[in-house]
Amino acid sequence: MARQIGVGIIGAGSIADIGHCPSIAALENAKLAALCDPNKEILDKMTKKWEPEKSYTDYQAMLEDKNVEVVIVGSPNRYHAQQAIDAMRAKKHVIVEKPFACTHEEAWKMVDVSKEEGVFLMAGTNQRFWEQNVIARKLIDEGFIGKPQMGRSSLHEGWNLYHEKLSFTRFRQYPNEAGAGALFDLGAHRADLLMFLMGSKPKRVIGMIKAFGTDYTPLDDSFWIMIEFENGATGVISGDRFSPAVSNISEVYGTEGTIFTASEATNPFQTAPLAVFTSKNFKQSELPEIVREYRYPQLFWSEDIMQPDGYVPKRWVPIYPKRGWAYKSMLEHFLNCVEKDVPPSLTPEESALVTDILVGAYKSMETKSWVEVGRDMENYIVPLYDAPEIV
Repeated sequence: MARQIGVGIIGAGSIADIGHCPSIAALENAKLAALCDPNKEILDKMTKKWEPEKSYTDYQAMLEDKNVEVVIVGSPNRYHAQQAIDAMRAKKHVIVEKPFACTHEEAWKMVDVSKEEGVFLMAGTNQRFWEQNVIARKLIDEGFIGKPQMGRSSLHEGWNLYHEKLSFTRFRQYPNEAGAGALFDLGAHRADLLMFLMGSKPKRVIGMIKAFGTDYTPLDDSFWIMIEFENGATGVISGDRFSPAVSNISEVYGTEGTIFTASEATNPFQTAPLAVFTSKNFKQSELPEIVREYRYPQLFWSEDIMQPDGYVPKRWVPIYPKRGWAYKSMLEHFLNCVEKDVPPSLTPEESALVTDILVGAYKSMETKSWVEVGRDMENYIVPLYDAPEIV
């Protein structure tokens, strides 16, 4: 039997219930060593359901537990940075739920502490671990669509869905706990996934963040952010918290093809989780295996091998990978890295850049100009947020 790595979760809320706890239970090399939440009612409910080895109302006490090797920070956004830093200083490897941090200073301090303490730190932006997104990145790396030039990633999902139907608490409505609304909640996923697909770090951003309705929360409920990447490519991310029907798509436009991918919903215009097109010439035997396996005939069963020039006809190919569970894949990757002492594929620097994209877009509304992102960016605190001092 594989050695089981003890995982402790700070924040026994809905994402622990539907994401992290089931993933721990499904992995042979993981065990739920501890659950922690200051809300005793929620903690008792989750303890009864998931049966951790120990339960805590004080996360500092949990960090003293020697059976906890990996900590997942799933508390409200305001506490992410300090709790992650405290966990790293206790020599724990850490996964931080999105948003990674609420300010530029928080994010890069977290990066520095991970280096100082010699522990792994990774954001819980799980959407890059969906199989369709992994396949998309592999095809892009192999040059299937040529050089990526433009990209877009969007998620439009109303407050009435996850927040009303699944969330244990209302912290996302409150500025001092959430920091921002749709921007932090949805934007973190979009920025991370677009960076992953484009294969380049962001250079500068400009955006528009608005609150179309303030009855539910004074925080923003929509965002558009333009990104210029270091390799010269461009991208856009968008999202909102008022759309009653979920819409989710990521697009990458290359010099020789296009890839569409989605994980959160389907609709009549988007029936496959992944669709790929290339203008490159391929013989059937030369196609990437995943494309060949899903390239069903349209007119005649042998159409791909009967062409006069030997090349398959150029057309879209829809791909339907197994549904899987991105939270499980993410945790499995992280635990394997811990076990083998190999850094995770998602670096803390990349997650700090995601924070810079989000807060930089807000800053661009004040400066009315592009904002350069990266370690040298000036700190900026989004409106309505009273940032805590991180020690």
